[in-house]
Amino acid sequence: MVNTMRLAGIVIAVGFLQGCFGAPSIDDTMDEYTTRLFRVLDKPLSENEPPLTARRNLVLPSQTYPTLFELGNNVTTLNINIREFYAIQDCELGRIVAERNTALGKTQLPSQRLQYEHRVLNALANCEARLKATDNPIASTVAEWRKQKQAQYQSVWANVVQTSTEMKLGLSMAGAPLQASENKDAKASVNALNFINGLAKTLKHESVVEGKLQATSESVGDGSVASASFEDASFEGANIVEKTNDVNVEVSASDSGELEQQLQIIASSRLPAKLWQTQAILHNRLVSLNQVLAPALNSVQCKNGVTSDKATILRNVFYLYFIEEIQPIASTLNSYHYQLQPLWKQWAENAALSAPFKAHIRTHAIDNFVQYSARMKAHVSLWQDFLGRCNLSPTAP
Repeated sequence: MVNTMRLAGIVIAVGFLQGCFGAPSIDDTMDEYTTRLFRVLDKPLSENEPPLTARRNLVLPSQTYPTLFELGNNVTTLNINIREFYAIQDCELGRIVAERNTALGKTQLPSQRLQYEHRVLNALANCEARLKATDNPIASTVAEWRKQKQAQYQSVWANVVQTSTEMKLGLSMAGAPLQASENKDAKASVNALNFINGLAKTLKHESVVEGKLQATSESVGDGSVASASFEDASFEGANIVEKTNDVNVEVSASDSGELEQQLQIIASSRLPAKLWQTQAILHNRLVSLNQVLAPALNSVQCKNGVTSDKATILRNVFYLYFIEEIQPIASTLNSYHYQLQPLWKQWAENAALSAPFKAHIRTHAIDNFVQYSARMKAHVSLWQDFLGRCNLSPTAP
């Protein structure tokens, strides 16, 4: 009896001490939770661990991210001959095309290429309108270029999503599991991911560019803005507000630094990777624990619903470690999962994103989440049955 009470006191004291020295990782908490459960049950942990071959472990996101070879979209450049190039020298397009042919232009990052494509589409629309206004036959060629670049835009955007270093970090390299709170840039990361997603739609509808083309053509026709520069009528300055899952995301391509800033937030927080790593850890640990805990709890005597000392201590361990430490992490995980779910659905249906990339998203955001949720529910059910049988409630000791 004295040893039982002493063990109960140690369990409570450890719980208080953890609050003083910061939150442990989910792996550390699961280690402590499992160790103390089997110490109370007086069963060596090693004897209760199922063999590795019997476990159905979930893979970590770092193990499934596709290679660069599988992800990159090959976007062809505009093929402009010398005669055509000189014909567009009076347009801003000529200077932008020349920039692309420099050494620096040929080594653009995916995000820089996307910003370049915005500029090209603007310049093409402006140049086409001017050439049409003066009945220049090269206008039809510029129109074909514009249509080509519009058709390629989704592929350029997809390269940002799939091949940017920041996105790879955010979607595969967790660094550390999720915490119940104090997850750096987590909330900002939800907005950042939706910002990136919103850029796919910025030039998706041809009517946007067509409308600008008409306006520019009319202006040139009456001579009012015949000398207007590319920046004066830039689509890049347009702001589009997308509402996704009650999160307002302002998508703007006018600020070249905005895209880079949002990518940095994704790399800093690594939120999707943290969610997926944490759910894999919880699933894998609970698969083992649930398998051996069910018969162990059934063996604890609570005759006629009368609570025993062992049952009370087990309840205390469950409360201090699972309810107080593990469940808040799971709650945070679930909250961010559902905030990002509409985004994953859109990406799953986007034809510009590669099949291996979408398989990576589907594995972690859908399939593995379902399996993790099932293991969590099974674990809670074990304790509900045990506590009910022993006439205990999951309250603080």
